[in-house]
Amino acid sequence: MVNPVKICDVCGGQAFQHTPVLWPALIAEWKLSPYEAEYIDVQQGTHCGSCGANIRSIALARAIMRFRQFPGTLSTFVADPNQHDLRVLEINEAGTLHSVLSRLPGHRLASYPEVDMRNLPFPPGSFDVVVHSDTLEHVPTPLNGLKECRRVADNFGAVIFTVPVIFERLTRSRDGLPPSYHGNPSSPDPGMVVHTEFGADVWALVARAGFSSCEMLPYQFPAGLAIIARP
Repeated sequence: MVNPVKICDVCGGQAFQHTPVLWPALIAEWKLSPYEAEYIDVQQGTHCGSCGANIRSIALARAIMRFRQFPGTLSTFVADPNQHDLRVLEINEAGTLHSVLSRLPGHRLASYPEVDMRNLPFPPGSFDVVVHSDTLEHVPTPLNGLKECRRVADNFGAVIFTVPVIFERLTRSRDGLPPSYHGNPSSPDPGMVVHTEFGADVWALVARAGFSSCEMLPYQFPAGLAIIARP
C-alpha cells in the first residue's frame, strides 16, 4: 500500500482527494502489476483539495524548495521578493505548478510544438532553474532533451523534473512496440505518445547527459519522485 499524504508543498494544504486516472488498456500496455498500477495512479490522480496539485507536482515543488534551500511552500516562495531574480524556464506546463511558477518575474514558458526540448532557442546558461514534469517520456530522444536542458542551465543552477518511474524494472524504449499514449484514452493525442518507460536506472540518463550530480527526492514514495540534476 502507498503511504497516505501528509502535507502539500505547493500550498500547505492537508486534505487530499483521489480520482483514478489509469485505464485497463494502458495498464496492459505497460504490463503493470497491481502494486505498480496503484502507485502510478496515486502519482497522477491523488491531489491536494486546496490547490489541486497532484503528487508528481508536489514532489516537483518540494525539489525546487530543496534546491533553493527555502523552508516554506512553493506559494510563499514565489511571493518572496528575494526569489524574484530567479531565472526559471518551464518546459511545457509543469503539471499543476504553472499558475504558481508563472508568478515569478523571471519565468519563461517554452511549449511544444512551438519549442522542441531538443533544440531550445536560448543561449547557454540562460536559466537558474529548468523545470519540466512528465515530459521526457514523450521525447523521441530523451538524452538529447536533457543535454539541451543542461546547456541552457547556469553552471550553479539545476534541471528539476519528474518522469513516471516504475521502480521494479529498468528503463526500456517503446521502439517497435504498439503506440501507447498518455492523456485522454478516447482521443489519443500524437504529442502524448510514450517513447520511453523509465525505471530505477533513470539516474543513468542524467549522468549520460553530462550532469555532475543527480539527486532523487522522494515524496510519498513510491508514488512521487523528483530529480534534481546539477550541471
